[in-house]
Amino acid sequence: MQTTGIFIEHNTNGTPTFARIDLNKYGAELKEFFSTKGISVEKSTYNPEFVAKIKQSKKQIQNGEYQIIKTEDLWK
Repeated sequence: MQTTGIFIEHNTNGTPTFARIDLNKYGAELKEFFSTKGISVEKSTYNPEFVAKIKQSKKQIQNGEYQIIKTEDLWK
């Protein structure tokens, strides 16, 4: 069965095994439910220092603070 924003995945026997829910669409309703079960939808599994480095890199690219290196020059 498939409903907009909710996808039910079945195993090879046809038994439903996973439900994938679009949190952009249903997040507000589910956030309260998850919090009552002790599940945080805000918490990232990534190391915060790593996330900060990635965000900084994205800002540098947006500001034009990067260099382009040709493939043939990588080992020089």
